[in-house]
Amino acid sequence: MENSDSIRLAIFLSVLIICAVWEWCAPRKSRTRSRWLRWTNNLGLVGFNSLTLALVMPLLAIESAIIAAENNIGLFHWLELPLWLTIPISVVFLDAAIYFQHLVFHRVPLLWRLHRMHHADRDIDVTTGARFHPIEIVLSMWIKVAIVMLLGALLSEFWYLRSY
Repeated sequence: MENSDSIRLAIFLSVLIICAVWEWCAPRKSRTRSRWLRWTNNLGLVGFNSLTLALVMPLLAIESAIIAAENNIGLFHWLELPLWLTIPISVVFLDAAIYFQHLVFHRVPLLWRLHRMHHADRDIDVTTGARFHPIEIVLSMWIKVAIVMLLGALLSEFWYLRSY
């Protein structure tokens, strides 16, 4: 997975462009602030968060999957399940973990102080989904790394993982 960063960036930009065009063609409500200002701030934060992860994280989810595979760590390295079953199990477990993380960040006051940055956007659009506090991004990545290692998730299942 030498080009995992390129794959994640391509997927992120593709989804961003598709959703932005959709919002432009069929807006659900009028904006209260300039799109240019919001997008500059929100996407600038995405860039800053990506840089933060690159500087402070020793590994990301894809790298943890490589370590798990090389060392036979995790559930799927111990069980002999077919790929068609491990993929949906992995996706469900990872999504459930991130959903549970979201709930915890809403309910624990210290974590809410970080997470409320995501909810402070007055105009909700495609960029709001990527607007997170840098500390929350790092905590979220550690949770993803832990789930990938516990599952022993196969690389082919997590080519879509993003850093934020």
